[in-house]
Amino acid sequence: MRVLYLIFSHDNLPQLARLVDRIRSLSPDCLIAVHHDPNGPALAPGLFKPDTRVHLVPEPVRGEWGDFSLVEQYLQAMRWCDGNLEFDWLITITGLSYPIQPLHKFEAMLAQSEFDAYVYHFDAFDTGHWPPGTARTRYQFRYFKLPRFVYDHRVPAPISNLLAGLRSWLNRSQHLLSLVPMPRGAPTRLGIRRLRLPLGRGFRLYGGRQMLNINRRTLQRVRRFLDCHPEWIRYQQSVLIPDESFFNSIIANDPGIRLCNATLRYIQWPKAHASSVGVIGVDDLDKVFDSEAPFGLKFDLRVCPEALQAVDAHLGLDNLDMPRGDVHASS
Repeated sequence: MRVLYLIFSHDNLPQLARLVDRIRSLSPDCLIAVHHDPNGPALAPGLFKPDTRVHLVPEPVRGEWGDFSLVEQYLQAMRWCDGNLEFDWLITITGLSYPIQPLHKFEAMLAQSEFDAYVYHFDAFDTGHWPPGTARTRYQFRYFKLPRFVYDHRVPAPISNLLAGLRSWLNRSQHLLSLVPMPRGAPTRLGIRRLRLPLGRGFRLYGGRQMLNINRRTLQRVRRFLDCHPEWIRYQQSVLIPDESFFNSIIANDPGIRLCNATLRYIQWPKAHASSVGVIGVDDLDKVFDSEAPFGLKFDLRVCPEALQAVDAHLGLDNLDMPRGDVHASS
């Protein structure tokens, strides 16, 4: 049984190299593939130690927060891995994830599992998970990007507050249009109310997180679904934050997939409904190790290197040298 760890990165290259090195040390038989966002700094030659088990996904996709491009990154990487690598399970992680338990235990669990997939999911319109109105705003409108206003930061605060109030009034006062500002420099979206959702009433929209733990059979079922239902891709290209519903909905609606509702991650959320994950510090590590999850998110070498050092010591990896060498380039 062979596990493929598919890493999605965009910056913090020293931590990416460290992550690849630690996974290789903890799982000698695994494969590792890296999809590195071209928007970030280029991967320098010699970033990874020489190893034919480590692959770079060719033609990586540029990503933008809240945009379908984040789904396209997964689709590009998963297609390439499915066509070029031999593996039994696919585990997707970010470059700011880090192993927090011995991976041989995790892989033994997968080998013996009765499930085909471990994917966190919930009914998108269930207000117990997202604030009321979130699913309606995200999925019941067709969104278009508005041009960026380059000098937005120069707008006086009173005018900016007035515009925000007008936007809020517009969204409350009618149900045909939705004007949504996006964080992290992404362009504002204008939404037009949809007449119907795709794939009929029998296909339920699920929310969750784009963290997949799926076997090869599930990956191939997802690919077949997409080949048969291009309308799902067209629909998701014009919703908000599609990465939090795209794969979850496909997998959770498939009765042929034995699905466990779990992320298999320890995630440090700074508050309820936060849009960004918090950084794990040394004081958090007791909770991290007690979680028995295979990976924690997020660690940041630039913010708290001591936490990474403590995890290495916990796993018996503290004597490893930092990686240097050449990556096995794939084309």
